[in-house]
Amino acid sequence: MRNNPKFIIIVLAIGYMIDFFDLTIFAAVRIPALQSLGVSKDDFMQVSSLMFNAQAIGLVVGGILSGIWADKYGRMSAVRAGIMLYSIAIIANAFVTTVPLFAAMRFLSGVGLAGEFAASITLISELLPASKRGMTSGIIYSFGVLGGILAALIGSLFPWQVIFVVGGIAGLLLLLLRFSLIDSRIFRDIKNKKHITRGSLKLLILNKKSFLKLIALIAILIPFWFMAFFVNFAPEIAKSIGIKDGISQGFSLGIFFVGSFIGSYFFPFLSQLISSRKKGIFIALLLMTITVSLFSLGHYITIEFYYFILFLIGFISGYLGLFMVFAVESFGTNQRAIASSVISNFARCSLVFMNSFIPWISMQFSAIWIGLTVAASLFFLVATFCLLFLKETNSSSLDFYEGKFSDNNDLKRF
Repeated sequence: MRNNPKFIIIVLAIGYMIDFFDLTIFAAVRIPALQSLGVSKDDFMQVSSLMFNAQAIGLVVGGILSGIWADKYGRMSAVRAGIMLYSIAIIANAFVTTVPLFAAMRFLSGVGLAGEFAASITLISELLPASKRGMTSGIIYSFGVLGGILAALIGSLFPWQVIFVVGGIAGLLLLLLRFSLIDSRIFRDIKNKKHITRGSLKLLILNKKSFLKLIALIAILIPFWFMAFFVNFAPEIAKSIGIKDGISQGFSLGIFFVGSFIGSYFFPFLSQLISSRKKGIFIALLLMTITVSLFSLGHYITIEFYYFILFLIGFISGYLGLFMVFAVESFGTNQRAIASSVISNFARCSLVFMNSFIPWISMQFSAIWIGLTVAASLFFLVATFCLLFLKETNSSSLDFYEGKFSDNNDLKRF
């Protein structure tokens, strides 16, 4: 059973659903949680930023640590350690009574949550043939979207402490299930070759080709978090372009997730149809620019059409699943987990940059939609430029490893 691909996909998909649920749980219960901690309404924004930033820092730290662990000792052992840490931290969140302790638990949960998606895609990519990797990654990502929807739906139905405890217990139950999975043959083979350096952050940075791939892939993923800005601040953006009717933040989030769920299947299917990961990602980035430019319609945008734009933005965001396969396939087995984890979590932290950059660039023009379109075009051009210099991985074997620091022995694959 442990070697059955269908069983492995189900376990990984359920795992990422719980992971995404726990990752978004604070956003769903933010107000009652802060009220319980005695935070005044005037300080909600400041303390909320502290919590989100604490988690973001934890994701960066955890992304590096879990990636190193996964490449050195095994994908599954890294995931199990992460699940244990974030489950305990999230349960503890329900019982702490001070802001500093709550922030500390958000940091620890971020460390634990960081490696789940990257390690899952790494494992399943090493187990499956190239033709099945894209769609399988889409399935796993779509379950994560369902976890986000679940957190949003039940966030107002139960006391926030109960939701935290349930999320933590679900993680511990998942941990038991994860003991049924083993690492891929490709990783087990390279683990026995002691002369090959595994999970080295130094190798990832000092190997010129590896480092350039790392930077390029982060740049390609940043547009995903650019699009996340539109759902996080949907009411404010609607007001700025002249929509008088109130926009529901909760409904905006739901529309975004529905679109993302559909997109998570569409882009892997499109990639398989045209036999190219790169072209599939390029089409998503092009659609992003076109969709954001729809804000130029200004006062012609009805509330229904505004929600449709948010749906399209969510749909385009579904390229994340396809992208993660592309990132995983771009690195050798000895560096695959740390590279994909660093890419995923460093790009995720770009949302902090987006929260400042997008309002700033919008203020540089006479209309906000001009700034939004300029920003979308900028991210599109940078990401497309980076795509041009990356190798197509659609039908590639993953049985290769990264070389040493010298240019003459850079990548054994090339």
